[in-house]
Amino acid sequence: MRRFATYLLILIAILALFPLYSRYKLTAGPIPPGVLLGGLDLSNLKDPTEIREHLERIYMDPIAVDFAGEQLVLRPSTLDFTLDVEQMMTEASQYLDGPPFIDIALREALGFTQQRRDVPVRFTLDAYKLRAWLTTVATEHNRGPVPPRATPPIERRATSSDALEDSSTSDTGLDSRPWRWVPGIPGYTLDAENSIQPLITALTSDQDRVAKLALIETPPPLPAMADLALVLDSYLADFPGFAAVYVRDLQSGAEANVDADIAFSGMSTLKLALAVPSMQQLNYERRTNPGTTASEQLIDLALGESDNQAANQLLSQLGNGDTGAGARRFTDYMRTLGLVNTYMQSGFDEPQLPPLPTPGNQNSEWNTNPDANLQTTPADMGRMLAAIYECSQGKGALITIAPDPITPDECLHILFYMSHNQFQDLVWGGLPRPQEHWIVHKHGFANETHGDVALVWGPTGPYVIAIFLYQSGWLPWETSNGAMSTVSRITWDFFDLQSAQGVQSVGVPPQLQPPTDYVAIGKYTPTLANPAGQ
Repeated sequence: MRRFATYLLILIAILALFPLYSRYKLTAGPIPPGVLLGGLDLSNLKDPTEIREHLERIYMDPIAVDFAGEQLVLRPSTLDFTLDVEQMMTEASQYLDGPPFIDIALREALGFTQQRRDVPVRFTLDAYKLRAWLTTVATEHNRGPVPPRATPPIERRATSSDALEDSSTSDTGLDSRPWRWVPGIPGYTLDAENSIQPLITALTSDQDRVAKLALIETPPPLPAMADLALVLDSYLADFPGFAAVYVRDLQSGAEANVDADIAFSGMSTLKLALAVPSMQQLNYERRTNPGTTASEQLIDLALGESDNQAANQLLSQLGNGDTGAGARRFTDYMRTLGLVNTYMQSGFDEPQLPPLPTPGNQNSEWNTNPDANLQTTPADMGRMLAAIYECSQGKGALITIAPDPITPDECLHILFYMSHNQFQDLVWGGLPRPQEHWIVHKHGFANETHGDVALVWGPTGPYVIAIFLYQSGWLPWETSNGAMSTVSRITWDFFDLQSAQGVQSVGVPPQLQPPTDYVAIGKYTPTLANPAGQ
């Protein structure tokens, strides 16, 4: 009897609640509480037409499409995108029966939070039109990588942080640093297949209606020496005369050449080339007269002090007392190295002789009025200094081709003597922080021609730069120094960009030491290339 009474009470309770249950079922439709259509709570809407209009206002709006930061617009109608609202409402109605609805009704009656039940967006679209739209996007927006470039200077007021960072800020407060290098830009190609799902996800989202297309990225090329040559050529196009530049990356061996095979007056830059056969002559001198330092002091004077008399004495020694013979021996040595545009016919400050024909001075397009006795090209002097550096590292033409032995230590001694040239303008003055960089150089001046040839330890390692400038009649110092400093800075910044793009630096600069029997001829300010000022 007790069990029967219990069942009876339950039955009476159910029969009492049934009218309430039935009445709630009628009011809960067509979308019961807690059931979301496409992420939207539309349970308060009872008219199917109103539900459709509400969904279409959202899902038929255009979506934003991102192509590598470029924003495109896609209208759903372009793809014949259509919402299947009937199917969505049918799926929602399944929660008006059985245990799910009992759960919904009880939660509603007791004031509990409804359990979330999602009905996804149901739709149709034309797959052919979707692929056609992607094809059009690829045709119009695929792009290849853009190589690095340098932008011309734009005058602007320099900030205090610029002055701290960059020594090129002038006293006037204007930023005088020219030609800023800009990294390359990656290229992008649309991956159509993998872009379909992001588009559909955005089309069926009520909030995040942005699709990021799948792209294949092509990284930009590393800045190449050809890029440097183009920028230098563009800058020097405004030089009021004729300018030529040679740059060699001693890590890769790559070269940048701007009219660098045109003949110029050799001036004192030829002394760095003269030092090599003179060092070989010194070997002979040491074998026959141990302990002598006279010739080495002449090399030091010629390179560090740009002493013409010392250079003429070196030529005389090469010719066994005959300066002309020494000049011919020097010229033959240059030919042995393949430097066919470099020659001497006499010493410095000697009467002019008829010029010797070379490929560099036979060019009819440019005439720099080169010295008939002392001639070279930026490329020859740059390659000569590169050969001296390579010799100091135990490799290269000076070791393999030279008829008399020259050792790496002797090539290091040549660079040591070059460190005594402490004229810190031209190439040196163009470095971002001149006192903090390793550099040796040899410059030369004539009325119409100025030149500078330098070995610099840059952001990726050593490089050689040779700059020669010519202006008919007279080349003003301000014009020459400004142009060379700018070319030097453009070149430094080029290697700095290479470093930022992942090119690794090699080693450390050589430690330049005097020979054991060195006799100082002067006092020198310490520099990074000669920190002891020896």
